[in-house]
Amino acid sequence: MSLFNKKANQDDHIDRISDLPSNVIDGILEHLSIRDLVRTSILSTNWRYMWTSVPTLKFQGRSFLPDDHLNYPSPVVSKIITDVLMLHNGPIYKFNLLIPYGCSFEITLECLNTWIPFLSRNVKHLELVNNGTYLDKMPYIVFSCKELTKFRFGGFNLSIPPNFSGFKRLLNLQLQMVTFESGALESLISGCPLLEKLRIEYCHGFEYFHISTPTLKVLSLVFDKNMKSICLKKAQNLSDLTLMANDGWVPGLIKSLPKNMQRFCCIASFSDKKISFLRRC
Repeated sequence: MSLFNKKANQDDHIDRISDLPSNVIDGILEHLSIRDLVRTSILSTNWRYMWTSVPTLKFQGRSFLPDDHLNYPSPVVSKIITDVLMLHNGPIYKFNLLIPYGCSFEITLECLNTWIPFLSRNVKHLELVNNGTYLDKMPYIVFSCKELTKFRFGGFNLSIPPNFSGFKRLLNLQLQMVTFESGALESLISGCPLLEKLRIEYCHGFEYFHISTPTLKVLSLVFDKNMKSICLKKAQNLSDLTLMANDGWVPGLIKSLPKNMQRFCCIASFSDKKISFLRRC
């Protein structure tokens, strides 16, 4: 073997990844699924436990389970998530849990009551979307996450605990397939004094959508024929509005709009057609 070839062979074994700046490594790791994140532990001795301090954890269906994940029993999936949280060392700022349609496992109240304490002190971006199976009620322990700036959840019934003091830092709220108990939607929104973006999609439990959040800038509302009234007059800073009605018509529902609207998109979907218009103010 020539000296040149020997040198090239040695270079092949240099851990070049570890020589990257720490902020670059952190950026790479934060974009990996939890499955790929844990796999980085085999790269080298330096990487064995590096994943345990990454502040972003993503459990998104197919990305953290084998190809036959649809048949995985709930206890196995729950244990995977629990083990990762127990091994994690450091704050978790972003936590995403997305259970896709067609999965045989479910998020249970016991699971959330176990996982949320690992998150509540530091988490700022929380996503809990349960499209797999139906869960009766969002546990009250979720409302202990006081540092949230973005909160997305779906597939739950929602009631507000009597001692709820609000999400004082929340800027972005996304609700999908949520059934609200009486007054829950109003209590939730009123408890978010800094809210700027709100998306409500295929939710139930309210017929009148009257919002007065002065900080709200962007609103997207997808609803069905049960909606009776939409009043946004007191949302004084609302500038971007999207309304989508299924099997219904939008204009007659709108009782008032704020004066400073810049973009208004209105869509009505019927069984045989879709009608839409976009108005820039």
